[in-house]
Amino acid sequence: MSGKTPNHRYIHGLDGLRALAVLFVIAYHFNFSWARGGFLGVNIFFVLSGYLITSIMLPAQGQRFTINLRDFWIGRMKRLLPAAYVMILLTIIWVTLFNRELLHTVREDAISSIFYTSNWWFIFHEVSYFDSFGSPSPLKNLWSLAIEEQFYIIWPIVLAIGLYIFNKQSKFAIYVYSGAICSAMLMSLLYEPGTDPSRAYYGTDTRSFELLIGCWLALVWPMKRLSSKKLSVKLHNTLNITSIISLVIFIFCVLFVDEYQVFLYRGGMFLICINAAILIACVCHPASLLGKLLAWKPLCWIGTRSYGIYLWHYPVIVLSTPVYEIGNPAYWRVGLQLAVTFIIAELSYRFIEMPIRKHGFRSFFRRYFVINRIKWRSFSFGRKIVTGLTPLVLLVFITGITGMVKGEEQKEVMVSYPDKVKISGEAPSDSKNTDTNQESTELPSPGTEQNKETPQKEKSDIPLNQPYTEILAIGDSVMIDIAPNLQKLFPDITIDAKIGRQVSQTIKLAPGYADFNHPDKAVIIQLGTNGYFTNHQMDTLLSAFSQAHIYLVNTRVPRSWEGKVNQALYKKSQEYENVTLIDWHSEAIDHPEYFAADGVHLLPKGIETLTDLINQSIIHLDLE
Repeated sequence: MSGKTPNHRYIHGLDGLRALAVLFVIAYHFNFSWARGGFLGVNIFFVLSGYLITSIMLPAQGQRFTINLRDFWIGRMKRLLPAAYVMILLTIIWVTLFNRELLHTVREDAISSIFYTSNWWFIFHEVSYFDSFGSPSPLKNLWSLAIEEQFYIIWPIVLAIGLYIFNKQSKFAIYVYSGAICSAMLMSLLYEPGTDPSRAYYGTDTRSFELLIGCWLALVWPMKRLSSKKLSVKLHNTLNITSIISLVIFIFCVLFVDEYQVFLYRGGMFLICINAAILIACVCHPASLLGKLLAWKPLCWIGTRSYGIYLWHYPVIVLSTPVYEIGNPAYWRVGLQLAVTFIIAELSYRFIEMPIRKHGFRSFFRRYFVINRIKWRSFSFGRKIVTGLTPLVLLVFITGITGMVKGEEQKEVMVSYPDKVKISGEAPSDSKNTDTNQESTELPSPGTEQNKETPQKEKSDIPLNQPYTEILAIGDSVMIDIAPNLQKLFPDITIDAKIGRQVSQTIKLAPGYADFNHPDKAVIIQLGTNGYFTNHQMDTLLSAFSQAHIYLVNTRVPRSWEGKVNQALYKKSQEYENVTLIDWHSEAIDHPEYFAADGVHLLPKGIETLTDLINQSIIHLDLE
């Protein structure tokens, strides 16, 4: 039997649901504050994929698996590969011609994306979905398509075996649901609060529960059996009320759930997917009022092109947004980026996706690329242009992806470090290193005797600009940038900084600096550049210096967690009497000239400004 089956009907309401999902994902990537949970739109796509693919493959009658796997896999290739490969090709060409600083990153990501293994590539190379500096890879959104493609290869085989072993679909559904629970439990086990969640977020093993929930739904709620006939008024009302409640829950999650909440990785995402399954089940029913509302033509237009929109929106955003403006969207730019995305998605849908799905690869290539000298004059102007440009396009792509064209090196900010400054790790040489936890160099650790040899000075010996007997500064790579200037201001300051440092790591080294927990001493904490932290983690760190005066430096980092980090630091400055907030964000937000090309590390002007801001805060407090 061929891959085309009469086993399902086309449901326009699902197009509307796809439209909502992709619009929420786009809003999240635009860093709109109201769409902090917009990434959950991917959950809708996963559950929906599991449901529709399983519905297509389920036998119309009986339990016998009759789908031709070869035809099924070819059908999936026609649906997914052409548009994705064109996007990868054109992105490589754009970066090769106009943005060579990204070429090395994009080249590696493109190769993994071509083979649909990019999610594991990002995991093994510690490329965070949330914590990356500089311009992020324009191909990073392909991680979800990699998971889906891996699912499409494995699931048909599992389904065939399951239907062969079990007499009833309901029995097999129990095992599918159990598999979903196991996947969600694995996500919970691998997630560590306050650290980067990308291993749990990217993994096929930790995200398969979303697809399996959709598969389970197809087994217990078969599309072929849904009918509005013999549906009582009570059941009709229940269906509509349930669908509205489910949609409201999903929108509530988009508005108020963010990627740093612990519950999300410990059962929350599983519950959100169960709610998505309920929503899909309601929309699929012929009697669903919500299904009819979601079938609104503008939503259906977006929904039918949602694949192309999802493919193109991220590279369009990344390649057309200056680094220092990431996290602070300009609405005029957002409007242009949306327009470009929709136009490209429409062109992709009309001239790539649909022709190949309907007529296959051979017909497509014969129509647009095969040159017939006899018929050349009869070709349309557009076809002549496409045929003529193809060799040039392929040449640029090959030179870019093979490394024949070298990427441009990002300019380094050279910093010299005084001998007394304790630096863990090396100064950042490029944006790729900033979110990796590098090993410490052979320098004194907080608890060694060398750290304890510095004698405490009498107050009369303290420099005029140092109101405390001793000052400790703890931070990440931004602290490394300002270390020399801080040393000049406060000659006896102790600085401990490390590239990529998180609050969770700082908690472990805090006991080694117990001598600084004294009313006559100060602690400067500059963290949050590399990601969010939990409320408990920050409380633990602050309690380690409960007797000292603490200066919390907030962050200016062009990433989605910036606002949440700064809000948390502000709250701590209000909760603790010994904590003062140094508002670096407000000082730096309108000054891109303070920052290097990655939008995070500091140029001399930024170093001077931040150092002066810290000095003013310390001196001002002392005068009070």
